[in-house]
Amino acid sequence: MHTATKLEAYRFGFRLFVLTQTVPFILIWATAYLFNGLYVSPRLNQWTGAAESLALVVSGLCATRAVAALRQSDGAGFLAGFKAAMLLGLVNLGLLAYQWGTRFVPVSSRFGEIYYILTGVSAFYTGIGLAAMLLAFLRAARTGWGPHSYWDAEAAMTLWNFQVLMAVISYLIVYWI
Repeated sequence: MHTATKLEAYRFGFRLFVLTQTVPFILIWATAYLFNGLYVSPRLNQWTGAAESLALVVSGLCATRAVAALRQSDGAGFLAGFKAAMLLGLVNLGLLAYQWGTRFVPVSSRFGEIYYILTGVSAFYTGIGLAAMLLAFLRAARTGWGPHSYWDAEAAMTLWNFQVLMAVISYLIVYWI
């Protein structure tokens, strides 16, 4: 099989895998609607939630630009972009830990159950995305990549951008809808 054909097969398979990872989110979103309707707890700190989402959106842009830099043989640009994306991902997790620690939402309510489940699943996927980006970052720092050999970085970016999208949709559902 030709290398370009293999790469396209990898991309298709990975995107299909990522698409299947929407199932837990869709089920939790549906459950949230069934249990809570359009109720939003007045005790939520919406500014902290917005800051969490903003950090993830900017980190997704950083990761995308990092892979674009790699396509242009700019290894330093890739490393800087992935480093910024990972730091913003950690900021997101820190803000989420703050929200959980202050218990703005009581766990005992239906809304609280959905809130903690949904943000917990989002945090899990954020951790997986951070691990994937860290491994790609370390490999690139050690071996260097060229414009034709960066599948690991592209896969990590795809997974990360999936997590960003799911977290933003979850933010809208929990905080606004």
